Amino acid sequence: MSSDLNEDILDPIVRLEETLIQQGFDEGYEEGLASGREDARHLGLKLGFETGELIGFYKGCSFIWNSALRLDPNHFSPQLRKHLSDFNVLLNKFPLLDPEDEAKDGIKDDLRVKFNIICASLSIPKKQLEYKGYPNPSSNLDF
Repeated sequence: MSSDLNEDILDPIVRLEETLIQQGFDEGYEEGLASGREDARHLGLKLGFETGELIGFYKGCSFIWNSALRLDPNHFSPQLRKHLSDFNVLLNKFPLLDPEDEAKDGIKDDLRVKFNIICASLSIPKKQLEYKGYPNPSSNLDF
Protein backbone atom coordinates (compact mmCIF):
# COMPACT_ATOMS: atom_id res chain seq x y z
CA MET A 1 0.00 0.00 0.00
CA SER A 2 2.84 2.39 0.75
CA SER A 3 4.08 1.82 -2.80
CA ASP A 4 0.78 3.07 -4.25
CA LEU A 5 0.85 6.05 -1.94
CA ASN A 6 4.35 7.07 -3.09
CA GLU A 7 3.35 6.81 -6.74
CA ASP A 8 0.27 8.94 -6.19
CA ILE A 9 2.32 11.62 -4.45
CA LEU A 10 4.99 11.71 -7.20
CA ASP A 11 2.60 11.66 -10.19
CA PRO A 12 1.78 15.40 -10.07
CA ILE A 13 5.49 16.24 -9.82
CA VAL A 14 6.27 14.09 -12.86
CA ARG A 15 3.36 15.62 -14.81
CA LEU A 16 4.49 19.13 -13.82
CA GLU A 17 8.04 18.36 -15.00
CA GLU A 18 6.76 17.02 -18.32
CA THR A 19 4.52 20.07 -18.73
CA LEU A 20 7.40 22.47 -18.03
CA ILE A 21 9.71 20.62 -20.42
CA GLN A 22 7.07 20.81 -23.19
CA GLN A 23 6.39 24.47 -22.41
CA GLY A 24 10.13 25.27 -22.60
CA PHE A 25 10.43 23.39 -25.88
CA ASP A 26 7.42 25.23 -27.37
CA GLU A 27 8.76 28.64 -26.33
CA GLY A 28 12.25 27.85 -27.66
CA TYR A 29 10.80 26.57 -30.92
CA GLU A 30 8.76 29.76 -31.44
CA GLU A 31 11.78 31.97 -30.67
CA GLY A 32 13.90 29.90 -33.06
CA LEU A 33 11.32 30.32 -35.82
CA ALA A 34 11.22 34.08 -35.34
CA SER A 35 15.01 34.33 -35.27
CA GLY A 36 15.34 32.07 -38.32
CA ARG A 37 12.82 34.15 -40.26
CA GLU A 38 14.77 37.32 -39.51
CA ASP A 39 18.09 35.71 -40.53
CA ALA A 40 16.51 34.37 -43.72
CA ARG A 41 15.07 37.81 -44.49
CA HIS A 42 18.47 39.46 -44.20
CA LEU A 43 20.13 36.77 -46.31
CA GLY A 44 17.39 37.05 -48.95
CA LEU A 45 17.79 40.83 -49.12
CA LYS A 46 21.57 40.50 -49.46
CA LEU A 47 21.35 37.87 -52.21
CA GLY A 48 18.60 39.80 -54.00
CA PHE A 49 20.66 42.98 -53.89
CA GLU A 50 23.73 41.16 -55.27
CA THR A 51 21.67 39.59 -58.07
CA GLY A 52 20.15 42.96 -58.93
CA GLU A 53 23.62 44.51 -59.11
CA LEU A 54 24.89 41.73 -61.36
CA ILE A 55 21.91 41.93 -63.73
CA GLY A 56 22.25 45.73 -63.82
CA PHE A 57 25.94 45.36 -64.68
CA TYR A 58 25.10 42.94 -67.49
CA LYS A 59 22.35 45.24 -68.79
CA GLY A 60 24.78 48.17 -68.82
CA CYS A 61 27.33 46.17 -70.80
CA SER A 62 24.60 45.00 -73.17
CA PHE A 63 23.46 48.58 -73.71
CA ILE A 64 26.99 49.71 -74.62
CA TRP A 65 27.59 46.75 -76.95
CA ASN A 66 24.23 47.20 -78.67
CA SER A 67 24.90 50.93 -79.09
CA ALA A 68 28.21 50.12 -80.76
CA LEU A 69 26.46 47.52 -82.91
CA ARG A 70 23.91 50.09 -84.10
CA LEU A 71 26.69 52.56 -84.96
CA ASP A 72 28.68 50.07 -87.03
CA PRO A 73 26.94 46.70 -87.56
CA ASN A 74 29.75 45.47 -89.83
CA HIS A 75 32.33 45.87 -87.08
CA PHE A 76 30.96 42.77 -85.32
CA SER A 77 31.12 39.28 -86.79
CA PRO A 78 27.84 37.43 -87.38
CA GLN A 79 28.83 35.02 -84.61
CA LEU A 80 29.39 37.87 -82.14
CA ARG A 81 26.08 39.46 -83.14
CA LYS A 82 24.40 36.11 -82.39
CA HIS A 83 26.08 35.99 -78.96
CA LEU A 84 24.91 39.54 -78.24
CA SER A 85 21.37 38.66 -79.30
CA ASP A 86 21.38 35.53 -77.11
CA PHE A 87 22.73 37.61 -74.21
CA ASN A 88 19.86 40.10 -74.62
CA VAL A 89 17.31 37.29 -74.74
CA LEU A 90 18.69 35.85 -71.50
CA LEU A 91 18.61 39.27 -69.83
CA ASN A 92 14.99 39.78 -70.84
CA LYS A 93 14.12 36.27 -69.68
CA PHE A 94 15.60 36.76 -66.20
CA PRO A 95 12.72 36.67 -63.67
CA LEU A 96 13.38 39.94 -61.82
CA LEU A 97 9.91 40.06 -60.30
CA ASP A 98 9.71 36.40 -59.27
CA PRO A 99 12.55 35.62 -56.85
CA GLU A 100 11.27 32.08 -56.29
CA ASP A 101 11.49 31.16 -59.98
CA GLU A 102 13.90 28.23 -60.06
CA ALA A 103 15.03 29.11 -63.60
CA LYS A 104 16.88 32.20 -62.36
CA ASP A 105 20.02 30.33 -61.28
CA GLY A 106 20.33 28.59 -64.64
CA ILE A 107 19.77 31.85 -66.51
CA LYS A 108 22.35 33.60 -64.34
CA ASP A 109 24.88 30.86 -65.13
CA ASP A 110 24.06 31.10 -68.86
CA LEU A 111 24.49 34.88 -68.70
CA ARG A 112 27.90 34.51 -67.07
CA VAL A 113 29.05 32.08 -69.79
CA LYS A 114 27.67 34.24 -72.61
CA PHE A 115 29.24 37.35 -71.04
CA ASN A 116 32.66 35.64 -70.96
CA ILE A 117 32.28 34.52 -74.59
CA ILE A 118 31.40 38.07 -75.68
CA CYS A 119 34.34 39.56 -73.75
CA ALA A 120 36.70 37.01 -75.27
CA SER A 121 35.33 37.72 -78.76
CA LEU A 122 35.91 41.43 -78.22
CA SER A 123 39.42 40.73 -76.88
CA ILE A 124 38.55 42.33 -73.55
CA PRO A 125 40.84 41.01 -70.82
CA LYS A 126 38.80 39.28 -68.13
CA LYS A 127 40.17 41.51 -65.36
CA GLN A 128 39.36 44.68 -67.28
CA LEU A 129 35.59 44.18 -67.51
CA GLU A 130 34.74 42.07 -64.51
CA TYR A 131 31.86 42.62 -62.14
CA LYS A 132 33.37 43.10 -58.69
CA GLY A 133 30.25 43.88 -56.72
CA TYR A 134 29.35 46.94 -54.74
CA PRO A 135 32.44 49.18 -54.53
CA ASN A 136 32.22 49.72 -50.78
CA PRO A 137 31.42 46.38 -49.10
CA SER A 138 32.33 47.78 -45.67
CA SER A 139 29.39 50.18 -45.73
CA ASN A 140 26.62 49.29 -43.36
CA LEU A 141 23.60 48.90 -45.59
CA ASP A 142 20.75 48.10 -43.25
CA PHE A 143 17.55 46.84 -44.80
